[in-house]
Amino acid sequence: MMKNSVRISLIIALATAAAHSGEYHGGDDVICSDCHSTHFSERGTLPERAEPGGPYPDMLLIESADRLCLACHDGTDPTAPDVLAPVVMYEGSGSEFSGAGFFSAGEGITSVTGHDLGFASQVPYSNPARYAMLSCISCHDPHGTASYRNLILNPDSSGSSISVLLGNDIFENAHPQLPPSRAATIAAYRSNNIGHRANISEWCVDCHNGLLQPDLANPPAHFQRHPLMTSFEGPGYHVAAAHWVTGIGDGFGLATGDGAEGVPRLKFQAPNANDYVSSTIPGISNQIICSTCHFAHGGPYESGMTWPYNDRASFDLYSGCQQCHYK
Repeated sequence: MMKNSVRISLIIALATAAAHSGEYHGGDDVICSDCHSTHFSERGTLPERAEPGGPYPDMLLIESADRLCLACHDGTDPTAPDVLAPVVMYEGSGSEFSGAGFFSAGEGITSVTGHDLGFASQVPYSNPARYAMLSCISCHDPHGTASYRNLILNPDSSGSSISVLLGNDIFENAHPQLPPSRAATIAAYRSNNIGHRANISEWCVDCHNGLLQPDLANPPAHFQRHPLMTSFEGPGYHVAAAHWVTGIGDGFGLATGDGAEGVPRLKFQAPNANDYVSSTIPGISNQIICSTCHFAHGGPYESGMTWPYNDRASFDLYSGCQQCHYK
């Protein structure tokens, strides 16, 4: 009777989590056996996709949560978004990358091009300074949340919750299919499928809180670091609003690294948007957000930049800057 009660309680808990989740890893697409094994045995042999050496805590098939996530999200499952280099699934999609970019290395390996998985390091721009070991589940809840991409509601594990709701704070033009397909996954996760209205930068600075208020500098500079969530409407920001809106000329291009100066339009936040279309229209009220300049996971460029800002040999060295400032 005790075993049955435990089993029933587990099923209820998982079902409850799914019922309150967002559109990913929730509802009808939750398959417990994708990640868990009740006895770590399948007809007397190792369960499919399990890592030898188990059973593991939380009845996981693989000891590490990161390796478990990457077992599907490393490009080997053609229907799952690929987040581990090399990534080729978005080639020819109309976007160079996914919305969050990719990790250049797996668990326990450091990189200068983005976040590190499974490696303890100092959290950049955290006040007070602290160390943390980042994992996939540091940002995403595998059982689902109400937030976009199952983002956890309290990234730094203190303070109040921050939700990033699909259809309110973030908009999509295409949605994933159930059951998933490669074409639908590419369409849903490609960078150009996402429009922003609010809360994504607030979510990032929950950990990187030193970036929330830029330090003032001596004129003619206004800040010691780039301001966040500011528009083209502020006085004396040295921006070229008309250049940003038209999207023609210096800074703007068809592709990054194609031998011609210019990169695709950077991401922005449209605070007055109410749907995908209005969230992607350039205007002077557009705001700079974290993902304007940085991929959430990382990418091909140093510091997770969305263009090769630190590559002195690149034609696109200042392209991202020129889109807004046009010097």
